[in-house]
Amino acid sequence: MIATAIRAAAYVAKMLPAIAGSGGHAATYAVACKLVEFGLGETEALEVFQGWNSTHCQPRWTEGELRHKLADAFRHTAPRADLAEARQSAPRWRPLPEHPTEAKRPALPAHRTGTAAEIGQLAALRGLGTDGLRLAESKGLLRFGEFKGAAAWFILDRSCRVAQARRLDGRKWGENVKAWTLTGSQATWPVGTEESAPFPIIAWCEGGPDLLAACQFILAEERAASVAPVAMLGGCSKIHPDALPHFAGKRVQIFRHLDATGDDAANRWAEQLASVGATPRAFDLAGLHRADGEPVKDLNDLALISADDFENDRALWTILP
Repeated sequence: MIATAIRAAAYVAKMLPAIAGSGGHAATYAVACKLVEFGLGETEALEVFQGWNSTHCQPRWTEGELRHKLADAFRHTAPRADLAEARQSAPRWRPLPEHPTEAKRPALPAHRTGTAAEIGQLAALRGLGTDGLRLAESKGLLRFGEFKGAAAWFILDRSCRVAQARRLDGRKWGENVKAWTLTGSQATWPVGTEESAPFPIIAWCEGGPDLLAACQFILAEERAASVAPVAMLGGCSKIHPDALPHFAGKRVQIFRHLDATGDDAANRWAEQLASVGATPRAFDLAGLHRADGEPVKDLNDLALISADDFENDRALWTILP
C-alpha cells in the first residue's frame, strides 16, 4: 500500500490547485475521488490528501474539511485497478488506445488553464460565472491557447478523442464557422465520458457553451459531488458505441437545443442511452425568455433567463434531477 500511496501522491501532484473563488471545491473533490480510485484506505488517502493540501490549496483546508471530501468520494467512487497498479506518475492527458476503425486523434495545439483575464473574458462572452468555468477547467474540459492566429478556448477531455476550438473574442473562424472541430476528432465521442465515471447523474448537453453552462448550474445547485457534465459537440451524430457502456445505470438529464436538429438529437441519444440501461429524460426549455427578451434556445441561454420567467416557473429552481 505504501508504493500505491507514493504513486497516488505523484499523480495528484499534477492535478489542478484549489483556489478559493475559482472552483476550489470541485478541484479538491476531484483529488479526493482520484485517491479513492487508486484503492487507498481512509488513513492512507487522508495522508496523501494532506500533503496535496499543503502545496496546492489557497487557503488550505482543515483536516475536518478534507475528511468530509474523502467521505463523499468514498460514497460515490469505486477503486480502479488500472490506477492502483499501473498509472504511477502518468501525465494527466493520456490518449486511449486507438480504435482500429477510427481516425487518429486530433493534433492539439499548445493549451493550458486560463488566466484570470481569459476566464473573465469568456465568462462575459457567454454570460456565465467564473466559478463554473473553473469547475470545467478542474475536470480538464476547458483549456485556453492560440488557434489559427487567434486567442481561443478549447473543449476537450483526457481521452483526446475530440477537441473543438472557439475564438475568445466571439468572432467566427472565417465566414460561417463558430466552432472548429479539430482535424482527426471523433465527433461521435461525448466530451467528459471518462471524467463522468464516479457520478450517478449526467447533465447531457449539446455543444461547448452548454457544457460550460452545465458546470455553472451544477455549482449553483450544489451538485458537484453527484452530477457530471457531458457534451456531444454536434447534434447530428450518434453516441460512439465505445462510450455508451460508461452511462449504463445512470440518470441522464438531456438539455436539448430548441430546433429540429436538437429534437432529433435528443430522441436519438435518449434511445441509445436507454439501450444500455441508462434512464434519460429531457428538460423542456420551451416558452422561456432571456433577460433581453429573446427566446431561450439552449442551456447557455437559460443562464441569461429573465427574472420574471425564473420567478414564474419554480421548476427552474432545480433543473438537475
